[in-house]
Amino acid sequence: MLSKGQIKKLKALHRKKERKSSGLYVVEGKKIVEEVLQNNPAWFELFATSNWFDNYPELVGLENSFVINDKDLAQISTLKTPNEVLLVLKQNTEIDFSAVKSALLVLALDGVKDPGNMGTIIRLADWFGLQHILCASDCVDQHNPKTVQSAMGSINRVQLHYGDLKQMLSDLDTHQIYACALEGKSIYKTDFAEKSILLMGSESHGISAEILDLVNEKITIPSFSKSGVDSLNVATATAIVLSEFRSK
Repeated sequence: MLSKGQIKKLKALHRKKERKSSGLYVVEGKKIVEEVLQNNPAWFELFATSNWFDNYPELVGLENSFVINDKDLAQISTLKTPNEVLLVLKQNTEIDFSAVKSALLVLALDGVKDPGNMGTIIRLADWFGLQHILCASDCVDQHNPKTVQSAMGSINRVQLHYGDLKQMLSDLDTHQIYACALEGKSIYKTDFAEKSILLMGSESHGISAEILDLVNEKITIPSFSKSGVDSLNVATATAIVLSEFRSK
């Protein structure tokens, strides 16, 4: 049974402020936790039901692993239907921006605030072999519980760099910047540079004017619809353009 202090500390990690001050974040659910454990053995604390531990007897009895009941899990979970296990991880603070310069394809996000979309984009980056995402400081926190759930284990394989997006893009003068916009050259007719940055804007406001000033070329996903659909979800658009990048 968890103490009131443990419950309070774990529930506090639902908030961005506490995640930032503690340097910790939470992943939960059987599938995502098992994927993370395979790739990130340096976990901080583990809370799981006896049923879950039956499959991981080597983790029973460790100083930082705790057997809890369903009631305790429900109190510390961010999910509507808690799923057997919750893992607390340390945030990776050793991010090397210099490694971005050698990457052939980099994703950049300006003002993406929806945590579900952010998580999906992280998963997409992992799927298409991208290791780096540049994020404006007003983008949603990558350790937001909804972002983590959507990103699954990709949260530990893709490096996100938060900060002054204009400065980060300016520092990558070795890359051509392609901004996905409603108006621009069709992605199907664009010849992408060997070193490229794909820039995606926020769901509601697009890409800010000061960032657009750095763009080498605007590209668009042409619509073939006759029903008047005027835009795509940012995660969906990212998937389409990344696929086209990789096909060339």
